[in-house]
Amino acid sequence: MAAFDVTRQRGWLIAYYATFAATLGTGALNILHVRGGFLTNHLADLVVPAWLYIASRGLHSRAPRATRIQRTVGRSPEIAAIVLFGASALTEVSQYFWPRGLFRGRFDPADIAAYAVALVACYAAERRWPVGPARLVER
Repeated sequence: MAAFDVTRQRGWLIAYYATFAATLGTGALNILHVRGGFLTNHLADLVVPAWLYIASRGLHSRAPRATRIQRTVGRSPEIAAIVLFGASALTEVSQYFWPRGLFRGRFDPADIAAYAVALVACYAAERRWPVGPARLVER
């Protein structure tokens, strides 16, 4: 594997852990009913789709795509971005029709915009800094 691929893969690994930590942090703040402004209102809307994109594409790992999600949703950057945006938007729209349903909360169109921003950023980053086919080779 070329040095630039290792560096790029390391960058995706850092992004994976950073978005995962932010996801856990925002989840903990919400569970504890902390009013944290941006941290509790919008940060999760940015980092959760990004984390799901990185995980579903398998960008954080040098191992081949091993899970069913990685082989289906993560098959291509376009499929991952579209499926994750659609699923995220559906959870938000469900809050409009069923505010006390499975995805409790208040409908906020800004959340849908945040999902789009996060996924477009991940898609653009992957197009700009691809890990390359070498990551699909088993160790």
